[in-house]
Amino acid sequence: MDELPERIGRYQIVRPLASGAMGRVLLAHDPVLDRPVAIKLLRSDLGLTPDQRATLLERMQQEARASARVTHPNIVALHDMGEAEGLGLYLVFEHVEGKNLKEQLEQGPLGPDAAAELALGLGAALAAAHAAGVLHRDIKPENIILAKHGPKLVDFGIARLPDSTLTHEGGVLGTPAYAAPEAIANGKFTPLSDQFSLATTLYEAISGRRAFPGDDAVAVASRIATEEPPTIAAVCGLDPHVDTVLARGMSKVPRSRFDSTEDLGRALAEALRLLPRTAIPTAPDRLHVEKAAGRGLRVGVGVVAGGAVIALGLLQVSGELSSRELTTASASAPVAIVTAAPESPDQPVAVLAERPPDRKKRPKTRIKRTDGSSAALDGGVEPEAGAPAAKAPSPEGSAAPPAPAAPAP
Repeated sequence: MDELPERIGRYQIVRPLASGAMGRVLLAHDPVLDRPVAIKLLRSDLGLTPDQRATLLERMQQEARASARVTHPNIVALHDMGEAEGLGLYLVFEHVEGKNLKEQLEQGPLGPDAAAELALGLGAALAAAHAAGVLHRDIKPENIILAKHGPKLVDFGIARLPDSTLTHEGGVLGTPAYAAPEAIANGKFTPLSDQFSLATTLYEAISGRRAFPGDDAVAVASRIATEEPPTIAAVCGLDPHVDTVLARGMSKVPRSRFDSTEDLGRALAEALRLLPRTAIPTAPDRLHVEKAAGRGLRVGVGVVAGGAVIALGLLQVSGELSSRELTTASASAPVAIVTAAPESPDQPVAVLAERPPDRKKRPKTRIKRTDGSSAALDGGVEPEAGAPAAKAPSPEGSAAPPAPAAPAP
């Protein structure tokens, strides 16, 4: 690894922030504007040929052009770019404090409110990029920072502009575990393929597990083309509409997806907020709702796993999501993220155009009342077996009709 320079351009280097296979990110201070910044530059210890290095520098220039075309509060902003002797091209971005989504998911999945904010922010950010003619092409948990004031999408390093001719030698650009089937099969990237990647990322954020798990890139690509991810709403204590929205966003047929990533984000946020929740169970055995005299409604969740009751703890994360509560719902370790491209890019994966099978609706939870009736959590009241049916309201309204007048003495 290279030694840290004291200064790059006018920026004073503070410390390393992150390092990847091809580049690294440094925390620096801008003395002119008196603010912290993040500087991204290509590593110089890669043993690259001049042509390979030129290709990577071209990719960084493309990232700068893509970032400059899009301004959105949920996309990390580009401040500056330049060239430094012995270091080459460097990009200067706003510095955003917070964990990335992959790091957060190692502690457990997001709660419904945090997941809803994530869906809204990223959906709007990608829609803005698409409107500017920019595709991200590598949406995944590592490229999402959970900042204090909302999620931030980073790393447009393989983003594509309409006039771009940059290619990737030896495979498909992007991470196979989150790539759309059409992108894997023929390298075709569109706003709809970005939407597929966003949907798989949101699936993982909500459930804590990958939609298409596996360590082998070819096997994962096959799952993406032929399999449907397991539904997650029931085991996460969420409304079934969550499964419906995610299934549409991850449809094998691009035209069956939402019209935009913003539509996907709004639909998922609405589904996540459909029902009031006091806890999100990992595997609910039963959900019992009863009315206690003088205390309103009390919801009790029984969670049973192997005969032992599992208590769910809420983890307060400071600096990433303000005061939001993130529900830790899984004790299993997360599956490693696949970062390698498919080994055989010349063997396209067949894409099935079948519609996913209809899913059974989850039975409604009802509230017992002392008058013998029961009410679904989403509204209507139905009488229980053997209980008298409720009288319909009068045409004038729900008020009772006036009592007849007393006879004259």
